[in-house]
Amino acid sequence: MAVAIGLTGCDPGLPKGASDDLKINGFAEALTQNEFNALPPEQQYQVASKIYGTLFRGISAEDFFSLDQGITTLQPKSNDFLNETRQLLKNTLSNDELLEVNTLIEGLDEEGNPNEEDAKYSFDQDSDIDENEKAVQIPLARIKEYPISRDFYIQWMAYFLSNTIMYSPAIEMESTDTIDAQNMNRFLTAELKKGSSIRDMVRSNLPSLARWRVSRSSENHALEGYELYLGLFETEEDSVKGGVACKDFYLTDDSAGYVISTTNTPNTEPQLILDSFFITTCSDLYDVIAGHPLILPRAIEVLTNYFFSGRSRDDRVNIIESVKNAGPETYEEIFTALLFSKEYLLNTERPKSFEENLMPLLDRLKWSPEATQGSIGKRIFEFMASGTENPNGEGSGGGNILFLGNKGWQSMSLKIGRLPDVPLDALSFANYHKAIREQLLLNETSYDGSRLDIPGLIYIGDGDDADENLRDVVAQLDLIDYVHFLYLNVLHRKASAEEISGLIEIYDNLGYVQLDTNGDQAFIPNTNNNRHNDISDVTFDYISRLPEFYYFKAIN
Repeated sequence: MAVAIGLTGCDPGLPKGASDDLKINGFAEALTQNEFNALPPEQQYQVASKIYGTLFRGISAEDFFSLDQGITTLQPKSNDFLNETRQLLKNTLSNDELLEVNTLIEGLDEEGNPNEEDAKYSFDQDSDIDENEKAVQIPLARIKEYPISRDFYIQWMAYFLSNTIMYSPAIEMESTDTIDAQNMNRFLTAELKKGSSIRDMVRSNLPSLARWRVSRSSENHALEGYELYLGLFETEEDSVKGGVACKDFYLTDDSAGYVISTTNTPNTEPQLILDSFFITTCSDLYDVIAGHPLILPRAIEVLTNYFFSGRSRDDRVNIIESVKNAGPETYEEIFTALLFSKEYLLNTERPKSFEENLMPLLDRLKWSPEATQGSIGKRIFEFMASGTENPNGEGSGGGNILFLGNKGWQSMSLKIGRLPDVPLDALSFANYHKAIREQLLLNETSYDGSRLDIPGLIYIGDGDDADENLRDVVAQLDLIDYVHFLYLNVLHRKASAEEISGLIEIYDNLGYVQLDTNGDQAFIPNTNNNRHNDISDVTFDYISRLPEFYYFKAIN
């Protein structure tokens, strides 16, 4: 039995599920409901969309505002939005509700087996279980379809963590495969659902096959334990000693299936590591790492670096200290503290990841995979989240453009996880812009509601785009308010007077508008097309070229 000098830990107690929110003071204090309500309506919507967008979800203008009387004066539907959203993220879905949404996603039959013909989405069909990447893809479908709830929140947190250095299954490596991604996702969702402490989750993950398949040797296993979970990167001597403690374990080679095996010659000589702790066995090493005082600051640091990408080091240190002083024990507490902090919601501007931009648009534009046969149809998540290889698309490789790897943002693939900064190099951003513009914004049939029995943003799903098939919320809008409606749903603000003037000139040149009896520009009626979808095309094409479209903006 090893002796740990000064080892600090905590009793995690019984699984507790969703916890009460931390009471945070200082730099990371939460935005209050009163402070939210004091913002102008457009800024309230921008903050609401930042919360939802960070979670890969969207809240449409008509869901946030009362638009029965048009858009001239915006009035939020609720004066308790922040509190309501916090509560939704604590509410647990019933088993029947979970079965219903999982059946929708995968088309489950009576025995619980997926049936692609009845499913809303299609995933990798590779018969080689080691190569099938469905495990990387289905988390995004669940994030898209689960009602806003704790079950949804767990899916998002698990996906987020599996793309960090702490829990990436690193399926790019020769010694790993997609089964590791599946096992990691299951581990994270199960532990998050139980409300397991960070210390317990790290302690459970360290001896796992998924972790050993990434580290691959006893010495490297110790080194990565220090780096990933304690943030200690100058540990050469300590890594050697940790390797000695773990010397009876090793990872077999490819011919033996990359499994953990043992030499049956465990270490018996105590090793002093990190200047404070004596360890003899690998289990002792795991206990030291999981119980170390640095484990919680490191967990907060990793998540803070993503949320506050681009902020100064001093700012991030202040945020970490503020959250740490509140005494979080779970990842859920840290995520919630950062997500609802005033500093994030009001004072932080950062680029949106591809998921943070595309997936909320799917909600806000009322997109349907059944409305299009392109790469943004049923196979959308297969194309996006293939972890290692660019999938073949329909037609002339159309799926390639959605592939996250083309944007430097591979899913569950990289050994070090995703870097905190969204890649904005020329090639990555060109693929990002091209994918979201061409596959969604200019592909109006995927969201406009002109297909039979598939209502959308503009039409009721009667099979055409005539005037009588406009949705009520759209039919009441004149041309200028319709442009504001489009802007709100995509940019979370109304169009400026200059933008309105410039866009109407373009509409006029294209023959989409004419002067009405009052001398105002209005839609040109057409027996086959009332021009609302044409105008959305032009408007969204313009918006896709605005830098602000690719950023979460700061309010202050």
